[in-house]
Amino acid sequence: MILPKNNTLRSLKELFRLQLNDMYEKEEVDAICRWTLHDVLSLDSNKLDSDAPLLTESNLNLIVPVLERLAEGEPYQYIIGEVEFYGYKLKVDNRVLIPRPETEELCELVLRENNTSKSLNVIDLGTGSGCIPIVLKSKAPAWKVDAVEVDEGALSLAKENAQRNNLEIGFHQIDLLATKFSLLNTYNLIVSNPPYIAEKEANTIKENVFVYEPHLALFIADEDPLLFYRKILDIGNYSLEKGGKFYFEFNEQLGKEMIELMEQKGYSDIRIVKDLSGKDRFAVCAKVD
Repeated sequence: MILPKNNTLRSLKELFRLQLNDMYEKEEVDAICRWTLHDVLSLDSNKLDSDAPLLTESNLNLIVPVLERLAEGEPYQYIIGEVEFYGYKLKVDNRVLIPRPETEELCELVLRENNTSKSLNVIDLGTGSGCIPIVLKSKAPAWKVDAVEVDEGALSLAKENAQRNNLEIGFHQIDLLATKFSLLNTYNLIVSNPPYIAEKEANTIKENVFVYEPHLALFIADEDPLLFYRKILDIGNYSLEKGGKFYFEFNEQLGKEMIELMEQKGYSDIRIVKDLSGKDRFAVCAKVD
């Protein structure tokens, strides 16, 4: 078992840096250390530079196994079993992709641009952990929110997350790529964050993401990187109300191609929205009246 030099928080921080510096930037390591102190030990995470002897043997018995799993590359969120997303606690494990900050921005965009007090039919396609419908339903209780997912394990987890947050969301197991028919209802808003990392880009993502997170939720074949978007836009011909809108998260390198696809499929009010890092990240379009 790896142990800090002594039982101070400063020594623990140094141990985290030593064990994790090959995988994360120093700021990320310190953040993970703070999270661990808070989530595992309920200790004040702002005292990492303290030389006071705060760590007991029982503390170390809880925290060191977490560090050892981190050193193996396992994502912190899977070890703890949950993630905070848009202020909500969601259960996560290797059945689902860990929700990213960019997807919080997608939720914010949808909420900002639509009337949250009006009764709207909304659906999230490829819901994973259920993070998108959970945020939308919680912030817009008047909306009727559905979610679709192909993977049975992910769908089960998404349902559990909705129950944990006391939200009524309609979950449905559907393979979007195999579907030859319209969705269960017609919708005012269709939201989706489908797999969008091309297989050829696999070597650009962090090793722990590649090893631990589900490839079904990450990657799309090189020969057709817009496959999901094409299928979803086709579904919209039947399932999106006139004047209804699509909101997509997509690969930053494919902004031009996304615009061309939405134009080709006959949609209007097409635009690309940048994320907080200044990258093309979200595509929006509307069904012609």
